[in-house]
Amino acid sequence: MGISRIFMKFGLLVSVLLVAACSGLTKSDKPAISKWWLEPYVPEQVVDVDSPVGIAVSITVVPGLDTDRILTLSDNAELGQFTSARWAEHVPELVESLLSRSLQASGQFVVVPESVASGPGGCLLELELREFYANIAATGTTTGVSISSYASFQCKPETTLVIQSDISVPVADERMSVIVAAFQKGIDRMTREILDIAQ
Repeated sequence: MGISRIFMKFGLLVSVLLVAACSGLTKSDKPAISKWWLEPYVPEQVVDVDSPVGIAVSITVVPGLDTDRILTLSDNAELGQFTSARWAEHVPELVESLLSRSLQASGQFVVVPESVASGPGGCLLELELREFYANIAATGTTTGVSISSYASFQCKPETTLVIQSDISVPVADERMSVIVAAFQKGIDRMTREILDIAQ
């Protein structure tokens, strides 16, 4: 009788420990990671052409920006990140997708591989993204978003247009949704500048 009670208590203790261990696997003190989305810019006036021009889009980034993290840059040049926030894709692929869809939405272009765009009548947009982060003040608050790029746009072998863009969007709220909205405004403005020259 005494031995069976000991086994019962031991079994109960093991069960409680197992339940506690399993609940520890499903709960964490770390904040949940949320993924954030950006929309392509759609021009207000869409050009209706019979045969859109084929264009290839190539995006590169400076060291540090090839990530899906939403980056921050402090006053003393320290590159950081928002710990619980990510973009839906790494920045080069994200920006390439946004620009490609915006160019197609303009009605003038259809995105094609570079081998096709390098042929007669094709265009090539090569863009280097130099800044794509939120600015952090010495107090630790987010002050704005910086997006900077340098692009070359070529539609004829002898003609290359340079498009340099340096955009700053102020942020007056620490909420992640407000910071992402500032990135959206910045990417829209950069895309508009590219479309104005490309058209």
